[in-house]
Amino acid sequence: MSASNINYYSDNAQAFSDQYEALKFEDVHCDWLSHLPAKGLALDVGAGSGRDAAYLAEKGLNVVAVEPAEKLRNLAHLKYRQLNIDWLDDTLPELQRVFALQFKFDLILLSAVWMHILPAQRERAFLNLCSLLAPNGKLIISLRYGACTDERTMYKVSSTEIEQYTKKSGFSFYLTSPEITEDKMGRNDVAWQTVVIKSND
Repeated sequence: MSASNINYYSDNAQAFSDQYEALKFEDVHCDWLSHLPAKGLALDVGAGSGRDAAYLAEKGLNVVAVEPAEKLRNLAHLKYRQLNIDWLDDTLPELQRVFALQFKFDLILLSAVWMHILPAQRERAFLNLCSLLAPNGKLIISLRYGACTDERTMYKVSSTEIEQYTKKSGFSFYLTSPEITEDKMGRNDVAWQTVVIKSND
């Protein structure tokens, strides 16, 4: 993610936190809940307000939450400090601090992150994420369709792009639904689609 985007999320941390916390995890992620592991280690990249990391921790997973926007990360850490979540300041495509942990994850979640990744960096980001998966681990990526109306930079996304990366890497690719779904915040110009990538080890 670019420095300008990170600064925008940090400068508007409270507003973004309130926005994300207004929605329940189950409502936002209902299309892939069947892929949630019963136990293990989870990585939430672009953890935002901490809502998703908190849900995963409450389900018994050990969670590493990555959020590069300092003020947003601090709010999340404060709100969910009683849960088993380790917070990291790190960014795609490299995730250097995550790799330094030398962990393999049963679940990796990228919720509303992919559109921020520079297209030229996406394949490297994808391969790095896949290399962090444990045997039979799953990578969940939610794709945001629609224009951005504020100062953030977003790039076009497509499930086909990720499917091509998946075929080259030898992983399994699933669409949770062939249809693009409506925005849970009621924005008419925004829609979503979720892809699941599974390690075959």
